[in-house]
Amino acid sequence: MRRRVVRDIGTFLGVIIILGVVVFVNGQMQRGTLKDRMEKVRQTAEAKQRGSGVELLSWDILRKTTGSRRTGPTFDKRLVEKRDDTVSIIGFMVPLYDFRNIKEFILLPVPIECYFCQAPPMRDVMLVQMAENMTVDLVKEPIIVSGHLTLNEGPGTKFFYVIKDATRGAAEKGGKLTRKKISTEHVQHAIGAKQNEENQKETLLEGQEPPKATTSDSAAPSEAPK
Repeated sequence: MRRRVVRDIGTFLGVIIILGVVVFVNGQMQRGTLKDRMEKVRQTAEAKQRGSGVELLSWDILRKTTGSRRTGPTFDKRLVEKRDDTVSIIGFMVPLYDFRNIKEFILLPVPIECYFCQAPPMRDVMLVQMAENMTVDLVKEPIIVSGHLTLNEGPGTKFFYVIKDATRGAAEKGGKLTRKKISTEHVQHAIGAKQNEENQKETLLEGQEPPKATTSDSAAPSEAPK
């Protein structure tokens, strides 16, 4: 009887493991398919913009960047030549910390739900900072961003590239932009990350001298007791 129970439990666990593997593989295949599809959507929009005479910064050049946050980046020569120039690039919006009336956000070559969950390669991450008095909402469709390109270097660099004083529009000329909804789970991730970063910026209080002892505490007895 005991052997039968052990055998049945083993069979049950085996089925659970197989189902888990199947679900995992299906999920990976779906993500891969979505990534490929979104790459093609972006590339189609890029081809149309280039066909109308717009010069675009290529993600292929950004992907030539090597290095890590610890070591700092090394840029491709073609990218260095565009430092401080006005550039345009097409990508997908991903929230950094805010979700509406946004002043800055992440631009990626393919869309993801949460920057903090899925952690794309640093070479694929463009920080976008909107022009003064301009804010935007997150949208689903690919967008075209134009602004001044800044390249950050050195160890500890959080974002390798930044587009400042940016403007944003639909990647498809005359295309419609629809607001992107973010799940509560991912909102909480962003809030937690923002609070953690703010806590790290807090400076330590300056050291203080201990209070001086009072006269009665510091005075020594005049003579030893007899």
